[in-house]
This record gives sequence, structure tokens and C-alpha cells, in this order.
Amino acid sequence: MLKYLIIGLLSISSSASAAEKSQVIIPDKSGDFKNGIYHVGLWVDDVDAMTTFLSEVSSLRVISRVELPSGGERLFLSDQRGQRLELLSDPATVKPHTQYPLHPRGAYAGMAHISIEVDDVAAIKEQLIAKGYEIIGQAPKDFSEGYITSEVDAHRVLFVKGPSSMSFEFFEIKKQAE
Repeated sequence: MLKYLIIGLLSISSSASAAEKSQVIIPDKSGDFKNGIYHVGLWVDDVDAMTTFLSEVSSLRVISRVELPSGGERLFLSDQRGQRLELLSDPATVKPHTQYPLHPRGAYAGMAHISIEVDDVAAIKEQLIAKGYEIIGQAPKDFSEGYITSEVDAHRVLFVKGPSSMSFEFFEIKKQAE
């Protein structure tokens, strides 16, 4: 079974040690996290463009779509692991935030990016460039140079300006030699 990697602060208390703040947890099954995040909700200006984008670059699929009293829509998307994303639209009020700083350059509190794990980040890059999406960053700067390493794994990342001017990260983890 796929293992989930969660890296983050386990405690925001100033009394927590540095080791406690950067502990890596790798659960063996999805039930290891009770009371975890059920979904992340996003306001989008074009729900169809976002749904098309996500279906082309991830395993997320629409599992529910309803019209809201305002004339907008609410969609739930899910992948095979049960991870869910909620898309909300309201054509009368939701507009792309063109001044929102795109990650990795942004420095404001709030959503930095949506990260999607992929098998081949270089292939995704070619696909997205061909569709006219803006590349806003990548590491390493040249994918032929291999992978960058962190405290958890070796990986390559690509940042793209997606629909609704949202920042997406495509994350390829180096496969272990078998």
C-alpha cells in the first residue's frame, strides 16, 4: 500500500523542541490518521477549466457536482486513496486574483500551492507547456541533472500557474532501486 508522507510542525508551541517540530511521520495505512483533513476547498473562477486541468494532470475525478442557490457550483473530486478536493464557484463574485503571489515566490499567509505527485515531472512539464501553462519554477533547474534531496527523499519539482491563477506543484519522488 502507498505510504503517505506528512512533514510538518507537530506542535506550534514555542516549548516544542526542534526535533519535535520537524518529525516525519510515515503511516502504514490510511486509518493511521483519525480526525485528519477530510478535504481542501478552493474558490475558482472557472470550475470547468479547473476540473479539466485536474483530470489531465492527476487521478482526481468528480464524485459530486451540485448547483448552489447563488448560481455557482460545488464539486467534490477524489482520487483512489480517498483524498478530496472541493471546488466552489460563484460567477457573480469569484474572479482570479491576478496579484496573488505565485509560489515559490509568494510570501503571504494562505495557500502556497496544490501539490500533485507524478511519475515523470519532465513529461508533465512538456504537456503543460504545450497547453500554454506558465512554468513559474522548478528544481533542479535542469531535470537532466537528477534530483534534489531533502530530509525525506530525493525528488524533482515543477511549479505551474494553473487555472484561476493558482499555483500547482508537480512532485516526482525518485524511485528506489529494486
